[in-house]
Amino acid sequence: MPRYTTYGRLDSQQVDDGDTAFQRINSRLRPDQLKPGEVAVSQNGRMDVDGAWQVRKGISVFGLPITTGTRALTVPFYLYDNKTISSATRSTITITVTTSTAHGFITGTLVSIAGLTGSVNPNGNRSITSTGANTFTFTIAGSTGSETYGGSGIAGAPILDDNSVNGVYGSCLFSDPATNNTEYIALATNSSLSLVKLSDGSGTQISYPTAVTISSDVNLVQAFNYLFIFRDGLTALQWDGNFASPTFTLVDNGAYTQPVIYQGTNNTVIASGVVTVTASSHTVAIGDLVRVSDRGTTGLNSLEEYRVYDTTATTFKFKADCADSAATTVAVGQRQSIGLGFTYMPCPDWAIYHQRRLWMPFKYLSTGTSGNPTITARNISDEIIASDILDQNTYDQIENEFRIASGGADYLVALQPFAEDNLIAFTRNSIHLVSGVGADLGNAVVREITREVGCAARKSIAQVGSKIMFLSDNGVYGIEFDQLYNLRGVSVPLSEAINPSINNIDPLYIDNAVGIYHDNRYYLAVTPKGSTQNNMMLIYNFLNEGWESIDYINQPGWNIKNFIRAGAGGLNSLYAVNELGGIHLIDSGTSAVDTLALAVGEGTAQYGINSALTTRQYTFGTMDRKKFNSYELQVESSPEIQSDAILLMETENLDSTEIYGNISTIIGAPIPSGEDESIRGRLGNKRAYGAQMNIVPSSGRPKIRAFKITGMLAFSSTTSAS
Repeated sequence: MPRYTTYGRLDSQQVDDGDTAFQRINSRLRPDQLKPGEVAVSQNGRMDVDGAWQVRKGISVFGLPITTGTRALTVPFYLYDNKTISSATRSTITITVTTSTAHGFITGTLVSIAGLTGSVNPNGNRSITSTGANTFTFTIAGSTGSETYGGSGIAGAPILDDNSVNGVYGSCLFSDPATNNTEYIALATNSSLSLVKLSDGSGTQISYPTAVTISSDVNLVQAFNYLFIFRDGLTALQWDGNFASPTFTLVDNGAYTQPVIYQGTNNTVIASGVVTVTASSHTVAIGDLVRVSDRGTTGLNSLEEYRVYDTTATTFKFKADCADSAATTVAVGQRQSIGLGFTYMPCPDWAIYHQRRLWMPFKYLSTGTSGNPTITARNISDEIIASDILDQNTYDQIENEFRIASGGADYLVALQPFAEDNLIAFTRNSIHLVSGVGADLGNAVVREITREVGCAARKSIAQVGSKIMFLSDNGVYGIEFDQLYNLRGVSVPLSEAINPSINNIDPLYIDNAVGIYHDNRYYLAVTPKGSTQNNMMLIYNFLNEGWESIDYINQPGWNIKNFIRAGAGGLNSLYAVNELGGIHLIDSGTSAVDTLALAVGEGTAQYGINSALTTRQYTFGTMDRKKFNSYELQVESSPEIQSDAILLMETENLDSTEIYGNISTIIGAPIPSGEDESIRGRLGNKRAYGAQMNIVPSSGRPKIRAFKITGMLAFSSTTSAS
């Protein structure tokens, strides 16, 4: 078929341009500079390995673990006058209250409810919706059925209640050490810790020690069969995983009682491999490790540690493979510090588990008495310290301590386990390698890798096979292991293609960024400018080797504090812990809505997914003016729901935006679920240098498989045009 038209003396052959696959975003370059497969905008979308672009799956609430108790008093609040409640009824989660006189309450504010009686307790601070001069409503998540409340109810100004849950301050994955494959998500609130079982969503409360509450961000780690809560500048909390005793205790604190060497005349007897040491008023306990510093005439090994298995008030025993010996003089005791002595855990704000040790910043010293320690800031921000092996309570201030940035204008941000006996130390402006961190730390060495890049957010670090991903002040880097030794050659960050989105991260909150690897993707939650919350996600697709989407959820209260990857039902899922609501599953729903919990102790709400795809700018490879006359769009609806979208075309020189309407208008109905369509339409012979299509889904989850645009050179005149 001829590809020519008789229109105009200077018109030329009709040509096509388009994409049969969409693979990555490139917002760094001009739209007319993009390569096939690259798009200018992908918002709330996903790009499959087959090249199709589709609206992402919805976010769904996994559980509302914080449903008991009421809202804590938060500012600002209103000093409302007390109003008598004349009636109160509940229908599932919604409570409707009628007051005897006009209440004057404002929607979205806290109101204290008191004096009502019923099967589901409605009393406490509640966020209300005003529905009339004398009526208002609020919700209680998880309630079912209906009832009419009794009692003498009063509604008025919110009250201060330290026992009310006001948010989630830290979280982590927890595995029950007593069972196989039983996983929980641990949520540290102000008043207790909630363990949410992933197999059925049930919850267990673990209490804090008396008089302990949490009011700022904390970090959680499971190690040595303990769950630790690290509180910056305060004694850490620990729980041994025993559900029969669900209470945290303080880790050992105060002044460390340094080990004693026990040496007395003829203090040791060896018989049948049992070594009995006599020492009055010793402090050695069953399970302690002891070393022999002077073995006398015995065959004891001074390089070996022996575990004590029996004690009395004046003796302790351990077993050794050596010959019997009559009473002889031996020097024996627990391991000695090589310098300043041992210390207890130094009140860190976070720690990691690596090579059977806890590694943490060394910013504080704990002295004084146990239970009432004196915590002193060392005013040093670039030192780390490690625990003894399998011992969270013992830290050698010389052998287990390392200075990273040598006191320069830098500070420690994160530690990342790396390649067996190595540890990567990220500071804000540099990267260091601590090698030789195996059983003996005496030979460990700190070596600077680079000063050209550092890490801006500790929780942004994720290891992906041989690659380490992290957010720096210059963007996201993805560094291979071998590149750590030659970082000067890695000058361009991985996020260069989405540099406008990187520049949109608010520098005041960049350290709050959270990253994780899941399903061949790197998810990074950040705070955009104009917000104070992590409500934007940057998503890198390793299969397509590019950034596939910028996700926005611009709802008050949506603030991703942590990502957790865990197995529920045998398959790993990605969970997001929100500051105020609950636990959410990312990319899990089949409908085009997000179901979110955005307030403590209240219900969920659904929000539409605002998605968009903007193609590259099609120019047919020339700088000449074109006449765009038609397009073709290959689109498919998801199997679960019908789909629709608005089609717009943007042109440059001449500049214009043309709206071509909904797909449902073009073909007469939305695309049925599971069906595909070839959408064709005329562009009205629009004259311009280049054109790009903007597809804005309006319902369902349409999958865009290919796009083609057809046109021809409009004229070859030397006359300028704009």
